[in-house]
Amino acid sequence: MHASNKPDALHSPGWRVAAGAHAVAVRGIWVGALGRTVRCVPNRRTVMARSDGSWLFGKWRTGARRSAAAEWHWLHVLPLLGLHTPKPVAWLGRGRRTLLVTGGVPGRGLDAWAAVARAEGWLPALVRYVIAEVAPAVRRLHGHGLVYRDLYWNHVFADDPRRGGPAWFVDVERVFQPRWRWRRWVVKDLAGLWASWPVEVSVRQGLRFLRAYLGTDLRDDRRLIAAIRRKAARIRGHTPRYG
Repeated sequence: MHASNKPDALHSPGWRVAAGAHAVAVRGIWVGALGRTVRCVPNRRTVMARSDGSWLFGKWRTGARRSAAAEWHWLHVLPLLGLHTPKPVAWLGRGRRTLLVTGGVPGRGLDAWAAVARAEGWLPALVRYVIAEVAPAVRRLHGHGLVYRDLYWNHVFADDPRRGGPAWFVDVERVFQPRWRWRRWVVKDLAGLWASWPVEVSVRQGLRFLRAYLGTDLRDDRRLIAAIRRKAARIRGHTPRYG
């Protein structure tokens, strides 16, 4: 990839980043000739399109250029810290509209995998997977002084947890580095995971995840665990902004 400010033949606003092998597909998404909508909320729409044998996802935003810039930034930075995220492909903008295009990630969200695992009888294997893969990844993120702020299981993907492999983190636009109230943000991240697990598991299994994250005996962090569980209860009581 290389920076470019030259307008293309379709008179786009200019590629902020060249799209390489996916340039034709990116142009198609930009002009509305390619892609089907997979999610739509006020001021944001996500489309999915096929390109060069792989899937691309285009996230349209209106009036949220700062969010688009933040996501583009973290898509480049987080892999340097050892986290797996979608491959950044292109970022374009005109006026109040921006389009950020990424590659797809393997599999499905771990919230969806949880429903499958419960139905098929391999939920314990999924719990072992998130303890082995997700807990260390979140610890690594926090170890670099960063928090996710949107850490729910539908934002963590895996190919097939029964076969292992890395966890992939999507929708990274809200990642940031707090200057104060660090504990509050850590609690929010961990409580988001605790609250959004969609199937019933024992408290002991939840604590095993926290022990893997902390890397210490839980008795050393009882106040933190209590704060996480209180915050998780509040999160579960929230009404979602969008369906």
